Amino acid sequence: MDEVSFGLIALKIVIGFISLFIVLAITGRIGVSQLTSIHFVFILLLDDFLGHIIYEKNENILEYLFAVSLWTLFMLGIQTVSRKFPRLRQFLQGRPYSIIQNGQLDREEIRKARLDVNQVMSLLRKQGIFSVREVEFGLLEPDGMLSVALKASHRNPTMEDLNLSGKKITLPIPLIIDGKIMRKSLYEAGFDEDWMYQELKKSGHGDEKEIFYAEWDQNSGFYVSAK
Repeated sequence: MDEVSFGLIALKIVIGFISLFIVLAITGRIGVSQLTSIHFVFILLLDDFLGHIIYEKNENILEYLFAVSLWTLFMLGIQTVSRKFPRLRQFLQGRPYSIIQNGQLDREEIRKARLDVNQVMSLLRKQGIFSVREVEFGLLEPDGMLSVALKASHRNPTMEDLNLSGKKITLPIPLIIDGKIMRKSLYEAGFDEDWMYQELKKSGHGDEKEIFYAEWDQNSGFYVSAK
């Protein structure tokens, strides 16, 4: 294989990567665990298109881009039509199966979902549930994940159940990263450099260059980790 071939392969890989990134951005981002059968078909064909353009010498890049564009338009058309017609969406993406009701396995729904009892119990165990008696309702989602609602006697008590008040959850704000002050975050948090140096002094440090990481949390206050 000569230099020109290596360069052509590299060009095809770059074009393929960019085109696939654009396609996935257009058709919508979805987590791997949320993939349905129609998404798998879509991705497999895209993978096949890319494989051909990279490894087949006679494959034309313009033909590849045309095929990907056409397939993307087809996928967008399916998504648009399926949103308007629930029955078509159910056919293409599947429907949830109520395989557990009132602590009882629904044999008919399990059969329709093409599962057996061992598979159902395995799905429960993955969620830390070791007896179907603990479950009020269990839905097998179209992506194969099991959603469960536990019986009241097996739920963890909430703060409201215990008549306790909890602190509001807040996200920590990074203020120093590897010796550099994140001024934008500092100002957005309502502080300035003078406040920062005072906090550093309280914690026994001279300036930001000595700090590997520092953050501020409304509930926990100032946290610092030295280099």
